[in-house]
Amino acid sequence: MNRAVLTLALLAGAPLGAQELVVQGGPAHESAAIIIDAAARPHLVLSGTARLDLPRDSTVSSSLIVLGRPVTVASHVQGDVIVVGADLYLHPGVDISGRAVAVGGSVVRTTLGHVGGEVRSFRYETYDVANDAGRYALSYRSLESSPQVPLVDAAGLQGVLPPAYDRVDGLSLPVGLVIAPADGFVEIQPTVTYRSRLGVLDPAVEISLGQSSALHVEARAGLTTRTNDGWNRSDLVNSALSFLRGLDSRNYFRASGGEGRVFYRMEAQGRTFEPFVGGRYEHVRPISAEGTVFSVLGRRSVERMLRPNPLVETGDIGSALVGGELHDTSGVVVTRLRAAVERSFTTIAGTQNFTQATVDLHVAFPTFGQQHLYLHGHGVASTRDSLPMARYAYLGGSGTLPVVELLELGGSQLVFLETRYVIPLSGVMLPVVGSPVLTLLHLIGSAGVRSLPSLEQEIGLGVGLRALRFDFVTDAGRQRGSKIGLGISLGH
Repeated sequence: MNRAVLTLALLAGAPLGAQELVVQGGPAHESAAIIIDAAARPHLVLSGTARLDLPRDSTVSSSLIVLGRPVTVASHVQGDVIVVGADLYLHPGVDISGRAVAVGGSVVRTTLGHVGGEVRSFRYETYDVANDAGRYALSYRSLESSPQVPLVDAAGLQGVLPPAYDRVDGLSLPVGLVIAPADGFVEIQPTVTYRSRLGVLDPAVEISLGQSSALHVEARAGLTTRTNDGWNRSDLVNSALSFLRGLDSRNYFRASGGEGRVFYRMEAQGRTFEPFVGGRYEHVRPISAEGTVFSVLGRRSVERMLRPNPLVETGDIGSALVGGELHDTSGVVVTRLRAAVERSFTTIAGTQNFTQATVDLHVAFPTFGQQHLYLHGHGVASTRDSLPMARYAYLGGSGTLPVVELLELGGSQLVFLETRYVIPLSGVMLPVVGSPVLTLLHLIGSAGVRSLPSLEQEIGLGVGLRALRFDFVTDAGRQRGSKIGLGISLGH
């Protein structure tokens, strides 16, 4: 136990000897499996009733299991943070390499921090804790039978789900309901999304079967505006940059139809593997970008809010899907790998049936002291030259290769790798936001229709906070020049 962990343990009044934690009944419930998995690896157990605060300048070098007390975390945790019987509050500066889980409470997130694993809230179940000289026995207790859990409830916050903002839809404001019987096996969420520029209401429905079971099903059908470029930054970041700077780094098309997937989750010793099979059938058509959407800057720029979408062919695409996700937090290296293969069985007139593989990779691990290395990769490979343009992917501009023109590179083949080496300047402590960080950047990628052109490489330096910084990036070949911009990193 290092000095930071020892200090936290002393402050909390935790026993410093061996700590044994037993979940009675075994891993029959998903929350129990998560607790058992964390307890099987190096961990610290803290109990009590008073609020536990983990400050910015502290480090916990193992997983942390807190029983019966609310927790605020702004520190660095090399493992999971699991709170039983209370809420978990993530504050700016938090850096958790594993999962953030609240059982019998909620996880309150922050956008100015990093969680390497899943963020889960098991609100309708908890564990009664018995403490016998450092031996903790946890007994499962369901809260779902409470009459306070209705069959039909408002989704999100009073029925309003997270909005989005972009140059083609303007404001997308979804509202909906959650229909869930008491056994929790079925959850149905009908929604209607108002899109301000189009002036339309897009109905949709999402269905989940056996969400807490190893074998579960997720399906969705309805009308929507789709993009293949959502991997390069989160919806929140893209919405903020679209509104403030007119920098919408995505291309879009309209789609109607449905998709369903059957998953099977396997968990063991900090590793989760979730393969799936499924299918998708959709009618796609192009959507314009006429510059009628407001932005503080760049509203009349043909490179920003006036930028047109590449036209997609109108027609139907039906396909089978297979893939999976691997999430590994068993060691100091945190890895998340997602892969999906789509094989079409019907496609738009003038194009060929295709097979397309898409891969996303996130890797994070500590190096020296508080320094971390983050890798983010994305790849697309396709078998046909005459692929529907609704399956093209793009690189260039803010979010991928800043020095390359916005979405200059695109097609059916793509490779991209971003490397960030983060060095906290721990000698400087700013109010509220904590220590600034220095970020070393290396970006490499290319995209094309039939094959990959020469790889573009860019190097840079960022100064700011862990999630928000100013970047100076230059073309490694010294042919395209340099760019200064705002860098945002939420998650990996």
